[in-house]
Amino acid sequence: MSAEAFLDSSPTLANDRAVWGTTANISHDLAFDVAFYDSAFFADINKTDSVSAYLTLYLLRPFYSSKSFPADSLPLKEDLNLTVSWKLDKGSSKSFVDSVARISESRWLSDLKKWKPDSSADTTLSISISAKDTVLRVNLPSSFVSAMKKLTKSCRIQLRLSAPEAARTYRFYGSGTKLFPKLWVDVSKAKRHDYFDVFRMAHIISNKETCTDCAVLHGGVYDSLVVEYESAPIMKALSDFYGDDFPYQGEGDDVRQTVVLAQMTFARDDSQGSSELGLPIQVVVGSYVDSSGKSVRQMEAYKLNKSLIASQGHPNMVFFDGDSLTLQVTYGLRDFINRAKDGRTFKMMMRLGYPVLQAKDPAYTDYKTAAGDTSYVFFSHFDNARYDFSTSVKQPSTLKLWLANKRGDK
Repeated sequence: MSAEAFLDSSPTLANDRAVWGTTANISHDLAFDVAFYDSAFFADINKTDSVSAYLTLYLLRPFYSSKSFPADSLPLKEDLNLTVSWKLDKGSSKSFVDSVARISESRWLSDLKKWKPDSSADTTLSISISAKDTVLRVNLPSSFVSAMKKLTKSCRIQLRLSAPEAARTYRFYGSGTKLFPKLWVDVSKAKRHDYFDVFRMAHIISNKETCTDCAVLHGGVYDSLVVEYESAPIMKALSDFYGDDFPYQGEGDDVRQTVVLAQMTFARDDSQGSSELGLPIQVVVGSYVDSSGKSVRQMEAYKLNKSLIASQGHPNMVFFDGDSLTLQVTYGLRDFINRAKDGRTFKMMMRLGYPVLQAKDPAYTDYKTAAGDTSYVFFSHFDNARYDFSTSVKQPSTLKLWLANKRGDK
């Protein structure tokens, strides 16, 4: 068996919600795109030195006010060592702003991969968030204001906020919501307070893990762990069971049996993991199957053992009772066994899914109760968790199969 972790660090749009800070060895940056035309505004800010600028970020209240968020975490207090970097593009008309708006989201995200700012500055942000707070104000450095004052009529401002030394992460509404971030500029002498909409926003992550070959999964990001098994042990077990050679060596696929259910069980050790919410977390699984001669990933379905779940809880969770993790890989094993004569391996993929609010509820989905209330099985926000499967993949795993076959009375 071999295992390899993959982390997609490509920038992603933050339309709905955004994460900022550092946790679980992942650093989260935020990037903002602002464009506007206002010649009177620039005329005013160039007449005075009493100009300041700041961003307002609206806290994701459903997360912080949820009864599942640890109550003893509030208030959140921290002094962040913050780096602000920026790019400023000058225009002379409203058409310049229109041209910025026409830049595709994919092109903007691609440009962020190779971010080369005009300048940057380090500053300190003191954060104090109570249960009643709704907004975080991020004061921008004076060097940014000085650079902005060199603009005249229309402009494009791109900002990036980094806090690689943060002790935690903070969650905000994205640019596609009614509570989108805003860039504020105050001219105190003129008693002028202008704000400009952040019309586009991105989330950028970087991996701070020091072990390059550890089998680590992170929650809340596009992270995956691919585990691969050689075919020989599985084929030998099937040969011993059926009493004939496996795999089938004739023409076509081996369809003398169909996998009805397949379960892979790993040894589990939560001691090297970390989670923000302290809730069990589902492990989502997919298998690599053949599709017209090409290997594609197919997400696995989940069959419920309701009596077992009611007494012991779902078996596909980490940060929960017990020392094992059982994942269903029915689609993958069905495809693998039917096509095993070509020497292929069995390969599966794991990710950390949503936190589980009711670990022993066999519904495995939100539902309406008899009283008409909604019973929530999952928390609707990912946990920025970290789970190390290194111990699990170094120990033997167990495959259990349920087969419907066409081999006599077996």
